[in-house]
Amino acid sequence: MTTKSANARQTRQQLIDVGADLLCRRGYTGFSYQDLARELGISKPSVHHHFAQKADLGLALCDWTEQWLRDGFAHFDQHGQNAPDKLQRYLRAAAKHTFNEHKQCPLSALHSDLAQLPDAMRTRLSDLSRLEVDWVAAVFSQGLADGELQAPATASAQELAQLFIFACKGALYYARLLGREHFEQSMSLLLQQWLPDAQAAQSFTTL
Repeated sequence: MTTKSANARQTRQQLIDVGADLLCRRGYTGFSYQDLARELGISKPSVHHHFAQKADLGLALCDWTEQWLRDGFAHFDQHGQNAPDKLQRYLRAAAKHTFNEHKQCPLSALHSDLAQLPDAMRTRLSDLSRLEVDWVAAVFSQGLADGELQAPATASAQELAQLFIFACKGALYYARLLGREHFEQSMSLLLQQWLPDAQAAQSFTTL
């Protein structure tokens, strides 16, 4: 690889990385190519050279988001002791991202701007959302099979996963204004409903 092509590849990756940070901080519609150029100290035409339209950058950010999700889930799988611990790690990571780093997760950021996304990005966002639901559903499925979690027999692991994710992201949305303790209280109460009675009184009291 020549020096020129290596530099071009590096600049492209830097644009994606800076774009991902701006996405999580401001949303997809909250930043421009001028913001990217300013952050990297390059010209706006240089940004267009790598991504002719913002939709092109948006698809690259969807790819970045997929890897971000897969890396996170792999970390939870590797370090989680059991299903409840994996769910708690997910919530702790969400809380850290929101309250410590003052960001949205990239999925939430993209969902917030859904009306402005081109069709290709909407399709990718649907795939990414299913990826998240499928991982949480697998955690619930294993936890129910091992007796680490309990739920009504009529509720599928997929339905429980959707409830868990929707409640988490809704709580994060409100707690950004009302305070982190509201997120912790809501999630603790929700998760206790899925724990065997012997564990419910002592687990998930704080995040």
